[in-house]
Amino acid sequence: MAVKQVTVFIGNKEGRIEKVTEILKENNINISSLSLAESVDFGLLRLIVSDPVKAKEALSAEGLSARLSDVIAVEIPNAPGSLHDLLTALVEFNIEYMYVLSCAEKASMIMKIKDYESAESVIRSSGFTVLSSDDI
Repeated sequence: MAVKQVTVFIGNKEGRIEKVTEILKENNINISSLSLAESVDFGLLRLIVSDPVKAKEALSAEGLSARLSDVIAVEIPNAPGSLHDLLTALVEFNIEYMYVLSCAEKASMIMKIKDYESAESVIRSSGFTVLSSDDI
């Protein structure tokens, strides 16, 4: 079950993230998780939000380049070796990127995997919980 992620292409300059969070705040959209990767000229801000479609529309309306992607949210125990066990289960898959989803008692990982439906099956059969947007 894929979770929608919003990716925003932003210039590598001051105030860039603040503008995104301002737009989301004005549209009553909560951020559950984010990741920022940057290069010399631009950054990629990846977000898991309460309403990804509305977020994309609001960001695009303000002139920002935003897109939606399917990612997998996987709940893992907060214990040594849990991430290794998950990655071992997915050894046949190319994980393009991943970042942590903040949760109260357990950590969750956001992962971009091209064949997410097959990966999701492997994740479930390996004893991990795949989260839906409602779970987040």
